[in-house]
Amino acid sequence: MTDRPYLMLVVEDEPAIREGVLGTLRKWGEKQPDIWQFIAAASGPEGLEIARSQPVDFMICDIRLPGMSGIDMLEKLRQANRNTPAILLTGYAEFEYVRKALSLGVVNYLLKPVDQVQLIEAVEVALEKENIGSRRSREADAPARHNETIRHALALIAERLKDPDFTLKELADRVHLNANYLSTLFRENTGMTFSDYLTRQRLNIAKRLLLGTDKKIYTIAEETGFSSAKYFIKVFRDFEGVTPKAFRASRIPGASPGDEDRRGAKGARG
Repeated sequence: MTDRPYLMLVVEDEPAIREGVLGTLRKWGEKQPDIWQFIAAASGPEGLEIARSQPVDFMICDIRLPGMSGIDMLEKLRQANRNTPAILLTGYAEFEYVRKALSLGVVNYLLKPVDQVQLIEAVEVALEKENIGSRRSREADAPARHNETIRHALALIAERLKDPDFTLKELADRVHLNANYLSTLFRENTGMTFSDYLTRQRLNIAKRLLLGTDKKIYTIAEETGFSSAKYFIKVFRDFEGVTPKAFRASRIPGASPGDEDRRGAKGARG
């Protein structure tokens, strides 16, 4: 596989309909192995969270959902500049909603109960219209998709810098890629391994804290995602060539490595 699968999200609160739609889509997806991945949500808020946090390429969602309607969910996504194409599932009495949905970029709607043949026909027409889901379109937009994936990965890393247990495997799960493939893609796009990038980001924050605050070494270690002060000092020395104390002393007039505890105590009292 040369890229992550396309991701299709089904948002439907009725279990029988949700599983029926997923089953139909998965059977259809078997014709193009490794092209599509299908996930589901049972409410509007759950669907919104998935669509915001994961690179969803296409959606099928019910209009009436617990917690938030499908229309409200689409509006919030559009406000966040997530213009994911969608097909709506609707009942006979909901055409006012449908008209509003079409103004939000919904590409089609289907009446429930959902007919399997109509579902696949609607999906294929929509995907062809949006140029999504074929091997050719995946190859054509691979660079853009790579960039989107890496941007998403970097944003997730920024959120988790303080977590000493954050791993490449967890990041790969969040962006729906194999960990080995993400590792290669990450190095190609950043020029660094995941581990080196994560460490560099943590050290950059640590250096700002060393120079801009009176916090003690162990406090800075905790706030920058290092499992212990001892490990922080080792990594800092490996990357910077000096200890954190020496780094601080060399850049702050009047400071010395021996002043560290007094500076930390002063900061704690202040």
